[in-house]
Amino acid sequence: MRIPIRIKFTTLIFLLMLVITSVIFWFTLHRVRKSLTHEIRLQGEILANLIALNAEDPLIAKDDLYLARLVTDAIKNEGVRYAYIVDSNSVIRAHNEMELIGRPVDAIIKSQNTYHVTRPIVLVGKKEIGKVGVGIDMQRIIKTTDTMQVILIAISVMGLLLGTLGAMLLSRYFTGPIHELVDGVKAVTDGDLSLALKKRADDEIGDLIAEFNKMTKSLREKEQIKDAFRRYVSRQVAEEIFKKPDQYIETLQGSRRKVTILFADIRGFTPLTERLPAEKVVLLLNEVLTIMTKIIFKYEGTVDKFIGDSIMAVFGAPMAHDDDTDRSIHAAVEIQKSILEMSAQKKEKDHEIIKIGIGINTGEVVVGNIGAKVRLDYTVIGRSVNIANRLQEVAGGDEIIISEDVFKEAKVPYKFSESMLIKVKGKEDPVKIYRVLY
Repeated sequence: MRIPIRIKFTTLIFLLMLVITSVIFWFTLHRVRKSLTHEIRLQGEILANLIALNAEDPLIAKDDLYLARLVTDAIKNEGVRYAYIVDSNSVIRAHNEMELIGRPVDAIIKSQNTYHVTRPIVLVGKKEIGKVGVGIDMQRIIKTTDTMQVILIAISVMGLLLGTLGAMLLSRYFTGPIHELVDGVKAVTDGDLSLALKKRADDEIGDLIAEFNKMTKSLREKEQIKDAFRRYVSRQVAEEIFKKPDQYIETLQGSRRKVTILFADIRGFTPLTERLPAEKVVLLLNEVLTIMTKIIFKYEGTVDKFIGDSIMAVFGAPMAHDDDTDRSIHAAVEIQKSILEMSAQKKEKDHEIIKIGIGINTGEVVVGNIGAKVRLDYTVIGRSVNIANRLQEVAGGDEIIISEDVFKEAKVPYKFSESMLIKVKGKEDPVKIYRVLY
């Protein structure tokens, strides 16, 4: 049997309120009873101690009149049913009931609803010369808790009635938008991502509808997000990551790995920007960077970042290949050839000639998302990155400079110049470099 959510919701609220009111009912009565009991006991103990302190000398002097006044004053306190003083022979010397005076203390009948407190009357030498007894009426606890119980029952019944009525109204308010959301989810399941639900109110239900609309919009933009990601890595790498994203979680969180870093920079671009209009500068820069990016993607490298008129690429992250070093050299050679062809065409049209300097290094780096919580950048950092950048600074126009580590791993059909030693900023020892003779 299918039970509507409205009935389930109302029943749940009723049972929940019943449990809560029962707990509050018990806890309140328990606390009131405990507090009153503690108060009564404290009152009896204080009063008995006070009488015992004042009864020492009168008891020794057998001043029964003074002892009687102490008992009479004690009875005037609220809730005190009786008070008495006995001597060392357990004979009552003072009592609020005159007929008990002179009788043994056993003659005192203690009521069940009375809290009885006794305190010894002790001299300085710790000699006990008598006792004080005080009886505090406990009946007011019963009266107070009975009154409290009636009040709490009335409040609980009223609360349950109002809560049940409110739950019924809320269930009607909730079920309408929920049915709309169910229909919307069915539509999304069927592949209809154009659905947009109308937000009826500015509350949690309205927020849920708004989030549903955001979800459908997010699904519509999924391919756009994929396309944006492909702008950072080659299409092949992007598709591979989409298929097996769990394999790259460690890299995204930060890890050490061996990669090859390529820096390519346009030589003499700053003076060029001063001669050309801003629009032509941007068009020219975008044209050069587009050529380099396409070639980097062709060899499945990752564009780490654009730095002004230069580009930084990584081969080996997030996806690694056995021949990442060779891929970087192939990409560098193809970039230089493509830029030379572009420059030759521009020279024929009396346009500016573009020259690129490229530096390549391989080594261990830290790979991961770097930045702040509100802005992250997937990048590589480490000494190997700095060396690659320094090699790019050394390279002249149309040159490709590689480090000794790249030279040792390279298996490409290109020749290399004789090794050269250069001083690199940040390293004390000279660095051995090679020029790719493409």
